[in-house]
Amino acid sequence: MPSKDTQFKKGRQKTGGRKAGTPNKITKEKREIIAKFIDDKWDEFQSAFDDLKPSEKCSIMVSLLPFAFPKLAQVDYKDNTPVKTLADELDEISGEKTRG
Repeated sequence: MPSKDTQFKKGRQKTGGRKAGTPNKITKEKREIIAKFIDDKWDEFQSAFDDLKPSEKCSIMVSLLPFAFPKLAQVDYKDNTPVKTLADELDEISGEKTRG
């Protein structure tokens, strides 16, 4: 275990390494290999897909959906504005209290 003298101090600037946002070279190469493989085998895939049972086709299509349509993040909205009833609105308009 490194001693406290050699550990990085809080607020120390980064030196060396990739800059933020620079893609990983290996990841980029693997994506290119996979993309080429899919492109080369696309006709074979479609032919095999056509021979599947409907349930198998559906399963494959469902598994591919997230790549075409990424899941959206859930957004919670809270409105703490008091809700007025129709009777409350009518009371305001008429200037008198109709309900007690």
